[in-house]
Amino acid sequence: MNLKETVKRAGVMLVLLFLLMGISRGMSAQEGIMQAEEAIVYENDVIQSIEAQLQGMDRQALRAHAPLIMERDIADIQAAIERKELSYQDLTAFYLDRIARYDKSEGGINAVIQVNPRAMEEARKLDEAAPREKGPLYGIPVLLKDNINTRDMATSAGTLALKDFVPAEDAPVVQQLKAQQAIILGKANLSELANFVDLNMPNGYSSRLGQTRNPHAPGFMSPLGSSAGSAAAVAANLAAVSLGTETTGSIIAPSSIHSLVGYKPSLGAISTQGVLPLSSSLDTLGPIAKSMKDAVTLYNAAVTKPEDQVSLKEDASLAGKRIGVLKGENSGQLAVALSKLGAVPVELNWSRAYFGNDEIITGEFARDFAAYAAAFHTPVKTLQELADYNAKDLARRAKYGQGLILEAACARPLAPEEARKEVEDAQALIKKQAQKHQLDAFAFISDQGCAVPCVAGAPMVTVPFGKTPYEEPMGATFFGLFGQDEGIVNTAYAFEQATKLRQIPTAYLDNEAK
Repeated sequence: MNLKETVKRAGVMLVLLFLLMGISRGMSAQEGIMQAEEAIVYENDVIQSIEAQLQGMDRQALRAHAPLIMERDIADIQAAIERKELSYQDLTAFYLDRIARYDKSEGGINAVIQVNPRAMEEARKLDEAAPREKGPLYGIPVLLKDNINTRDMATSAGTLALKDFVPAEDAPVVQQLKAQQAIILGKANLSELANFVDLNMPNGYSSRLGQTRNPHAPGFMSPLGSSAGSAAAVAANLAAVSLGTETTGSIIAPSSIHSLVGYKPSLGAISTQGVLPLSSSLDTLGPIAKSMKDAVTLYNAAVTKPEDQVSLKEDASLAGKRIGVLKGENSGQLAVALSKLGAVPVELNWSRAYFGNDEIITGEFARDFAAYAAAFHTPVKTLQELADYNAKDLARRAKYGQGLILEAACARPLAPEEARKEVEDAQALIKKQAQKHQLDAFAFISDQGCAVPCVAGAPMVTVPFGKTPYEEPMGATFFGLFGQDEGIVNTAYAFEQATKLRQIPTAYLDNEAK
């Protein structure tokens, strides 16, 4: 996700309202008239793969395990397995069955591009091994956003041009997860090319799979951000957790609108090697989960250096903490909630704070895409080649246009020192404001203030914060200085535990496959 994205909500008037309020999303009136979501599902082999793996299994018996799995933390699931009430095969099959029932049904969520054809086989082996000492992710099914390289499944980034591209090796982060015996359940849909195809393209759409729908209101509420499929799948309990990517808001926005926890760590904490890039200066990987505990579990398994792991403090509290609240829609509600928890909210107006998110992305995308293509031997080698490929069948390959691809393909490459200056300036602003107001952290509603901390490479965490007056889930998002992940994680954890405002979707249940 980037500043050229929009919240697909109520059209031009609402977008203009956001602009007048100074919310740092860089939206425009043009974006308010983006194409509405269409019920598009392109052909895929997910159902066939699931049916092959679940052949002969008692589906009703699988579904009876729901109380042990649905809305449960990873630790709770592991405890049920320790008690022999559940096996890793049961767990994996449960999620595969739900994908068939609610994702691939008519009018379903359409969040999963592929499933691992060996997921059940891997689960059986883990059941058989069952070591005495197991890591927290042992046997836990994880979904990956489909711009993360996997050697046994295609990595398309949502483009039709890459639908059959299977890298020779897993991305380092995938290698780490597999080394800890996590089960890679499959790949999640995304807004194509991290939502940098065209301003008209709806969030959650890719030419590879079609339109992902938000399980809170399928077809009516946008899934937001480029990690749309990763969030929709976790919200509907199609996987325990998922790994997404963010450039400017692509973890935070979909997590907020799906009433989930989204954690964008400090830049570089998780390796982006083997991830199809948008901007090397901004791209970050991070977990999407139903709880802070699960988000931290996945993050700690994914970090490149053990010293970057974080710990949750059970006594985490907001009492006495000074929190800078960025002014925006519903920010007053957030300030009130913080005050009730003993924090001291300090109103900040960052409406004019901007550090070149769009310019950095546009100036780095072509270069970074070409470097990735050369390193991993993709079928198309440059953005211009991709644009030329799409132009041969725009109706299918670039249904909503490809203006952003063309813009980036022709843009002047951004010099490293130019990007570095923007990063340093953004970091300086955060540090200056923190010192000036003696702040422990910053906060804003959902993804309204992502622009500055994303350029700064700062850690951000969003946790559920009930619903807006428009009945949409929203999040309380916290961020701090670069490298201060543990403090921000525990600030968000304290808020989550004190409020417990997760909204569990039910509307998608009407579209169960019969």
